[in-house]
Amino acid sequence: MESKTLTSLVFGNVVLESQMTKTIIVVYADDMRSWYFRPSPYTELKVPLDELQGKLSRERAELISERIFDGVKLELEESYSGGVDRAQKELRSWLLCEEAAA
Repeated sequence: MESKTLTSLVFGNVVLESQMTKTIIVVYADDMRSWYFRPSPYTELKVPLDELQGKLSRERAELISERIFDGVKLELEESYSGGVDRAQKELRSWLLCEEAAA
């Protein structure tokens, strides 16, 4: 038997959820207990997040960080301190294994 941990990244109530074969973006209600909506069936990565971390060029990490949040900009601005700009920077840093800026 093999055990596998799948990373999810939380940006306010916008969550990148890793599954065995992909990563989807989901928006939860304010209580974070109920699923609110999934922006689009096309807003996903075809691999779990852990398979990308530390393996992308800076350009590719920037592209993914910018595009993944396209359909949820309003939700990020409402629920995440720093909004979409901060979320993009943090995701890019995570993908590139960079230390988070204090």
